[in-house]
Amino acid sequence: MAVRFWLIVFCATGLPGCVIDGVLVDLLTSQSHARMPAPAPQTIAGVTMPGAEVVILGSDGQPLNKLAGAADATGAFHIDLDGGTSLQSSALQARVGRKQFLALLPQLAAQPTVLAPARTFEVQDLSPGASQVDLTSTTLAVLIAGKLRSQGLTLAATSADALSKTLIALDKDLLAGKPELLTVASAVACVLAAADVTVTDTAPELPFDISGVGPTLRPAFLSQNSRAPACDGIGTVSETSFQAALDDASATFAFDACFASDKIQVVLMTALKPGAKDGNCQAIDPYLWASNVAGKVVFVTGGIHKDSRVCSKGAAPPCLSDADVDAATQALGNWVPNQVPMYDDGTHGDSIAGDGIWSIALALPYWAVVGNAAGVRIAYKFTYGSPGQGWTESEEFPGNQRLLELADVNGDHRVSRFDWFADETSNKDKQNTLTPDRGGCGTLSWPSDVVVGANGKPTTCAQTDVRERPVDLNGDCAVDGWPPVGGVAPLTIACPSK
Repeated sequence: MAVRFWLIVFCATGLPGCVIDGVLVDLLTSQSHARMPAPAPQTIAGVTMPGAEVVILGSDGQPLNKLAGAADATGAFHIDLDGGTSLQSSALQARVGRKQFLALLPQLAAQPTVLAPARTFEVQDLSPGASQVDLTSTTLAVLIAGKLRSQGLTLAATSADALSKTLIALDKDLLAGKPELLTVASAVACVLAAADVTVTDTAPELPFDISGVGPTLRPAFLSQNSRAPACDGIGTVSETSFQAALDDASATFAFDACFASDKIQVVLMTALKPGAKDGNCQAIDPYLWASNVAGKVVFVTGGIHKDSRVCSKGAAPPCLSDADVDAATQALGNWVPNQVPMYDDGTHGDSIAGDGIWSIALALPYWAVVGNAAGVRIAYKFTYGSPGQGWTESEEFPGNQRLLELADVNGDHRVSRFDWFADETSNKDKQNTLTPDRGGCGTLSWPSDVVVGANGKPTTCAQTDVRERPVDLNGDCAVDGWPPVGGVAPLTIACPSK
């Protein structure tokens, strides 16, 4: 009976485990204290350069934690994944020294059920146009990276559907000999031919960046590599000439991505490490309320804020249904401390394992926000404790909560928020200590509540640090940029047929 009750509760949460079929239910309920089996593993197999190190890159272009393998003397490789792992808008990277081959992976779904058998996918099963990780697959990856950069997008801001369709179209055009694509293929071949394969650095500068954030051909590669690549058609390869060839090619094909309109990926991050400075550039004591005890980890808890637009309370659309409110509040922990863990292991939105920055990615209700219009509003707080511990000696500050309005300010189809643990100058709602000379008011305002005078300035002090924004990532009191989201891809949908 206890096991049957557990299954009912588990499925009521709407978690993926509810795909369990009747065979598994019968198996579990016929045995006392039976544990849910882990899903069977999945494997990516392929061929590339002999002896290459092969890794999976996330949608931010960075290697994913522990997802790696090595090619043998024939170039064959395999990478084993946990059956619960899914990939979207990621890539395979094979390298020997500074020579780098790439193949884009639009999508790999997790095992559909814990009863599914182990699966092996060849590269061509996952990457259209790529029979192996080689010059052709690298050219396709570079072409798409160049197109994304020309549109101000990143690999993370793509849908699996759009990525697959674009790869198929590009492969067809490349085989047909479209001149602009062949020029890029020639440039990629020249770069790879000149790449030094004897370098043994732990992190040699590789030629291509497919994230879409920086130049597709890394300038540091050109400066550090021992030979300057020279190609027919564009001469000696430079960042400028390579980018010009990419721009010409980008103009010859389209890239369409379609995104979910009613939900958005929200990545919450907090740094708990030495050297933290608050918004007043003063040192933060993260252990003022939370005791520093070995073995503790960071959690988040919260829910939908009371100021959110809720349909049942008379709000006009767009508004949240009661089911939306309940589901989102439960996902955030419903104000129960030390229940929803965050991660510092290179997963769940975390970019670098073990760097003291803890992250969690959640799919929450959303509608598009224009200007100062009201979006979905959440409240949350970080704790540093042990599983099941109460508030005492774990919360970052008592009697207050953090506020966040879900607005996609930077247009990457995600909402990311980075906060220093126990920083009382950021989006803390009551008794906010940001000083007036830095825009502080003591309390926070939602952007829609700010009254603007005839001169275009707020008529009263309005502290509105309640949306995503560029941040100080290293505690030196200078804004470094938008917080990284550890390969978390936007929520996408299949594009409607044209």
